[in-house]
Amino acid sequence: MELAQLPQQGASQAWTPACSRAARSRNWPLMQQIATAWTRAEPESVQAWQSLSHACFEQKLFTESLDAFDVVLSLDPENFRQHVSAARIATAAERFERAQRHLTTADRLQPGASEVLLASCRLNYLTGKLQQAEHDCRQALAASPTLVPAYITLGQLCQGRLRREEVAAIQRLLAQTWLHPEYRAALLFTLGEALDHAKEYGAAFSAWQQANRVNMQLSQQEGIAYQRAEQDQELDILISLFPPGSASSVSHKKAAGTQSPQPIFVLGMPRSGTTLVESILASHSAVHGGGELPMLPEIHDELITMARRIGIEETRSVMQRKLARWREAYLAALPTPAGSDAGEKPGWVVDKQPLNFRSIGLIRLLFPDSPIIATERDALEIGLSIYRHDFSKNWPCAHRLEDIGHYLGLHRRLMAHWYALAPNHIHRLEHADMIKDSSAEIRSLLAFAGLTEEPACHEPHKTQRAVSTFSAVQVRQPVSAAFSGRARHYVSYLEPLKKNLSA
Repeated sequence: MELAQLPQQGASQAWTPACSRAARSRNWPLMQQIATAWTRAEPESVQAWQSLSHACFEQKLFTESLDAFDVVLSLDPENFRQHVSAARIATAAERFERAQRHLTTADRLQPGASEVLLASCRLNYLTGKLQQAEHDCRQALAASPTLVPAYITLGQLCQGRLRREEVAAIQRLLAQTWLHPEYRAALLFTLGEALDHAKEYGAAFSAWQQANRVNMQLSQQEGIAYQRAEQDQELDILISLFPPGSASSVSHKKAAGTQSPQPIFVLGMPRSGTTLVESILASHSAVHGGGELPMLPEIHDELITMARRIGIEETRSVMQRKLARWREAYLAALPTPAGSDAGEKPGWVVDKQPLNFRSIGLIRLLFPDSPIIATERDALEIGLSIYRHDFSKNWPCAHRLEDIGHYLGLHRRLMAHWYALAPNHIHRLEHADMIKDSSAEIRSLLAFAGLTEEPACHEPHKTQRAVSTFSAVQVRQPVSAAFSGRARHYVSYLEPLKKNLSA
């Protein structure tokens, strides 16, 4: 339905199916347009504002999603479920204090409700209160034994160590035809982890395979697919834009007179140890862990689009004119650490966006004083770890072993270029070396970043900070080999990855 054909007032029966059709086709920008028009036509409609919030949330426009849901709460303030939804959005946006306020209100309105317990579990999980999170999760399941998200979160908390009755409950849920595809995929990933822990490796891989098939279908509905030719072309563009000999000098000291925090870049393939490195650095008193920040990928995409449109030589010229604006935009978007207004701001903010491995040449131009830490890990370990996790739309390669192998190969070739371009200005950190001698690796890491040694950096699992990646449980434990070596059980299954890695 075209927006111009929608009624302008008093006909929710027309707006509702229009939003529903956009949601079913996973066309979130269209749903946002329709819902925005709906809120203008019927500003007192709770459903209109919920639809707008949902559409924004699916596009990771968390501020806009929260703003829309504030209107929902003003229209329906005594509905505990609305406060639970607001808490979930705030948690996803990492507005944890705001999430807790909503949960406190929800619990007052409906004490002991399973929805409140589950949302509380998720919040405690991300903020490192793992025992309380597990308690909340099991309480939610006791109150509502078919609460699908609770099994998913419990699996993440327990790293696959689920009870037999919990695995059986997951299998019963997967047999239900009413299960939403997103929940089906997430439950299959959860089941795979549980079967892997039980050493049922064939069944575990089958579950992960089914989960990725569901996710691929969902991605295709949104028009998202891994484009090999485009990725190959992007690699060629980057090597042409930043040829050998174009590296500049670097100091790793804050520029004189710089008031705002400066970035430290931790980058590499996902599941290569970026979260652990960020946790080590963020345990330092002068460093704030910013997480996976979105601004540099946006700048990178602008650069690549420009190169495709006007060519390499013209792009080099335009790029030089844009550097100051890009640098200013990036610094303006850096997160402000909690409590920084009351005390001294940290000198550095860690940006651990894995995709930034594509942008090392750009980083060297924008932030020549910024340390760059590149994490490396065995390709099969990375590939399997990606395949057995429920990755977001930002990683369309994650659903097929062939595509994972291809992207790993691109990463390997591009990193070889960056290492040759700036051999002394990228700290290469091998995950295996960190496990073998973490003390030595941490000392070397801090020295490269120009940071003084602090005891907390050697015990990052004790640092109280929010972690919102798949490694949220792992980084709460001392560095060990407990999470490595899993690929040896799946070598025969990983042949498609291996073939494409060397292609």
